[in-house]
Amino acid sequence: MTTQAYRPRNLRMPGYDAIEMPDGAPSVDPGAAGAARRRAPRWRRVAGCLLALLLAVEVVLVAPSLNAAVQALSRPSLGWLTLAVLAAAASMSMFARVRRRLLRAAGVRTSLSGSVAAVYVANALHATLPGGAAFSTAYSYRWMRSRGASGPVATWNLVASGLVSTGTLVVVGLTGSLLAGGGRTSALHLILEVAGFLAAAVGARQLSRRPEWVLAAARWGLQRVNRILRRPAGSGAEALDDLVAQLRSVRPTGQDWASAGAFALLNWAFDLACLAACAAAVGVHGVTLPLLLVAYTAGMATSSLSLVPGGIGLVDAALVLTLVAGGIPAASALPAVVLYRLVSFVGVVAIGWVLYAVLRFTAGADVNDVAAAATTPRPAAYHPSSG
Repeated sequence: MTTQAYRPRNLRMPGYDAIEMPDGAPSVDPGAAGAARRRAPRWRRVAGCLLALLLAVEVVLVAPSLNAAVQALSRPSLGWLTLAVLAAAASMSMFARVRRRLLRAAGVRTSLSGSVAAVYVANALHATLPGGAAFSTAYSYRWMRSRGASGPVATWNLVASGLVSTGTLVVVGLTGSLLAGGGRTSALHLILEVAGFLAAAVGARQLSRRPEWVLAAARWGLQRVNRILRRPAGSGAEALDDLVAQLRSVRPTGQDWASAGAFALLNWAFDLACLAACAAAVGVHGVTLPLLLVAYTAGMATSSLSLVPGGIGLVDAALVLTLVAGGIPAASALPAVVLYRLVSFVGVVAIGWVLYAVLRFTAGADVNDVAAAATTPRPAAYHPSSG
């Protein structure tokens, strides 16, 4: 077998020193490369001009509404604004009670003040950090572990509280649709959604009473996964048994689910009251309860689907567009939504970061610890080292 000697050849391009290329390497046409580089900035300039033109048109179109919104925000009713702030605080307290009640069902006792502070901090992490959902979940997980919850119990709490919160929001939206005149279709949807929610709750309760059903199904699934990954048939069985054994301690009663559902419903109700109070604070008239329910549900649904932290811009647009579609002038809807977002989003996030700073200096917590929790494996059992 013979080898060919290495004979580099030079390729000179304007503005660059000679680049040595080995034999067999694909040749480069400097003219074609230069043309490609010239075309790319041209398209970027065209796209930038179109975007600037679109923004200019939007500014011209919404300028009257923005002027009216600024004027309305400069003189809100202090009484209604105070009610809005109190309603936002009550909403956060209700969500903390949801999590606290479900932890209590698993045998974990926490203080109300600690639960509320944890919810504020988790909300601030979720709303402001890139990938905030991971940081928020990791922080809540670590907080529950530090209060004595095992890994499976903390995970179960996160899932259960999310399901209860989502289910009650669906009920709020369907109620608004029904009151808005959706007729038999909305009534049927409401009945089906409530029935589905109750069926899921009953099913979860039955599974908690019959953990051997869950264990049998999980073992079957684990065997299939091990077969696909070519692992031993019993791989992971011990960890699975330990997980199910810890979940057996979670025995929520019907009263626990009812209390959690009531707190979740009050969470949405107080936040809805915050929006209504903000509308009244800037003098918006004609906002009916059905319109308020539909607009609020549209905004919250957009927030849950948005990739932007806090749904900034998207939630506001959904609220304004729904209110305008319901007959509220844009010049009136815009300041109400802006004030609502300042109270329920900016204000709540600010409180969360203040609480985080206090907790960091008093207990040594850090965002880096939360990031580590989001990226490192979580132990199956908890061995507390500090309160």
